[in-house]
Amino acid sequence: MPNALYPPLRPRSFGELLDAVLQIFRLSLGKCMPYATLAIIAGQLSTFYYLARGRMPVLDSNDPIGVTLYGVGTLIAVILWMALLRRQSAIAAGRPAAGFADLLDALKRAPAIAAIALLGGAAAAVFVLPALALAPPYRTAGIAVMLAPAIYVSIALSLSLPALVLARKGVLASLAYSFRLVHGNWWRVAGAYLVGSAVMLTLWFLMATVAAMTFSGSGASDAPVTRAITSAAILAVLAIGLTFYSALTLALFGDLEARRMTSRPQP
Repeated sequence: MPNALYPPLRPRSFGELLDAVLQIFRLSLGKCMPYATLAIIAGQLSTFYYLARGRMPVLDSNDPIGVTLYGVGTLIAVILWMALLRRQSAIAAGRPAAGFADLLDALKRAPAIAAIALLGGAAAAVFVLPALALAPPYRTAGIAVMLAPAIYVSIALSLSLPALVLARKGVLASLAYSFRLVHGNWWRVAGAYLVGSAVMLTLWFLMATVAAMTFSGSGASDAPVTRAITSAAILAVLAIGLTFYSALTLALFGDLEARRMTSRPQP
C-alpha cells in the first residue's frame, strides 16, 4: 500500500494518532486550502450582511434575511468541509485528488448533510432546552447540570458526517454508526478534540496578536491597506485551522473504524 495514513492498517496509540494528523495536514494543506477558504467565507455570510448595514455582526432572530443567510452560509460551509474531508481522504490514501469529484459528491449529499446537522443539533439541544424554561434563579444551575449529557451526546454523534461521506451510510445509519464508533472510546475522542481545540485557540491567539500589532503600528493614511492585509491574513489562518481540524477528524474516524474491526468477534 503506497500510503497507510487512511485507512490505517491497525489501531493507533494516541501519539501515533496525533502524528498521523500532522502528516495528513502537511500533505493536504495546499490542495485543500481552496475548499477551506471558501468554507470560511461562506460561514461569514450573515456577518458580511450585518457589517454592510452598519450593524454589529450578531445574529438577530428578528431579521429574517440575517437568519436565512446564517443558515444558508452554514450549510454551504459544511458542504465544503465535507468536500475537503473527501479530498483529504484521497490524499491520505495515496489516490489522485484532482478535479471537482469530491465537491460534486458533497453537493449530491447536501440534503443528507443538512438532515444530520439538524438531527445532531436537536439531540444535544433536547437536554439543554428544558433548563431554559426554568425560573431565573434556577436556570443557570439547570443549564450547567444538563450540559454534561449534551456534551456527551454531541461527541458521540460528532462523526456522523464523516460516516455519511466516507463510509457511505444513510442519515440515520450515520448517526448510529458514529455512536457505535465512539462508544467505549469517548474519552479518547474527547481528548483528541481537546488537542485540536488547543491548536485552534493558539492560532486565534497568534492571529489576534498580529492584528493588534499591525493596527497599532499603522497610521490613519494606510489604515485601509492594513485592514485589507489583516483580513486576508485572518482568512488564511482560519482556513489553515479548518484544514487541520479536518485532518484530525479523518485520522480519528479511521482509527475508530480500525478499532471497531479488531474488536469484532472472529467467526
